Amino acid sequence: MDSKESPESISSSQTLDRAVQVMQVVVGLRNQGIGLSDVVKKVELTKPTTRRLLLALMGNGLIEQDPVSRKYFPGPELYSLGLMAAHRFGIQRIAERSLARIAKVSGDSALLSVQRGYETVCLAREEGHHPLRSHVLQPGDRHPLGCGASGIAFLAAMTDEQIGEALEANAERLRNYPQLSTDILWDLVAETREQGYAFNRGFIFEGSWGVAVCVSHPTSGMPASLAIASVESRLRNKRHEELVALLMEEKAYIESLKIGEQVTGP
Repeated sequence: MDSKESPESISSSQTLDRAVQVMQVVVGLRNQGIGLSDVVKKVELTKPTTRRLLLALMGNGLIEQDPVSRKYFPGPELYSLGLMAAHRFGIQRIAERSLARIAKVSGDSALLSVQRGYETVCLAREEGHHPLRSHVLQPGDRHPLGCGASGIAFLAAMTDEQIGEALEANAERLRNYPQLSTDILWDLVAETREQGYAFNRGFIFEGSWGVAVCVSHPTSGMPASLAIASVESRLRNKRHEELVALLMEEKAYIESLKIGEQVTGP
């Protein structure tokens, strides 16, 4: 049997890839919604193709269109699919207690992110009591690996070969972050491996600092990260080391959980 893919199967694969890309754009805006013209710009497809993919996604309940604003929003079927995947990949539910404790003890913003391919996706954010905050990263935001403390932590946990592949795959997107050269990213990876945590000293946005550690889902092993984000003045003078100790404590707690122990109070 010929192992080569037929033109039809290649075409189907490309269509699926494009549909997923369109869905990710819509989902990434969460409750803001997005119009057709903006989707077209982000996915860089023709308007008729984008519209066709949107209609297909709507037909399956994955997205929906507001009849008044004509904007597209995540659909109800995504919620159902998320519930079905939660048992295996429900790191957000598992980490709720840790995020609340980190925010309470530190007074800063506690963040949970996961690695998706060559991207970092923010899943949850818990605010601390301190009035000075960094608002750069919000739930649903996606950035190429290496951007931000969590992105650096994920890179450092990969092999050098995998890092090279990730940087190559993200080369075009990383041009939007001129302060993050390839050499700087490799230096940050080396530093993170030596220290055991990632320290972002405002490499993405000036004045927005953060620390992060990688965490493994206790049952699936899916990579995630716990991070603390704050303004520069609150992470100077070795205070970040105290926050890293807090992150490490919650990392150990999450990774020690067993099935049936995954929901606990703060």
